[in-house]
Amino acid sequence: MDDNFRNECIDKIASKISDEKISADQPSPENLVYLQKFAITLGVDISNTEEIVNEAFLYIAMKNAKDIDPLTKGDEFGAGFS
Repeated sequence: MDDNFRNECIDKIASKISDEKISADQPSPENLVYLQKFAITLGVDISNTEEIVNEAFLYIAMKNAKDIDPLTKGDEFGAGFS
């Protein structure tokens, strides 16, 4: 998947999570399925939907963290970069 497309999808899913006030801390299984279906409508391959939705929640957590630079502290969120 192209990085720009991936980032665009993550941003759209994160916006949907925020707009619909879905709990970012403990989303219900129903909300996860709902967001995965939304990811498919964006053009995400079904095999990548779970990962993309999880990355959207990670993105929200990193965005909401105070005084955290994701480039230097990303490993604290399990982002896989530091």
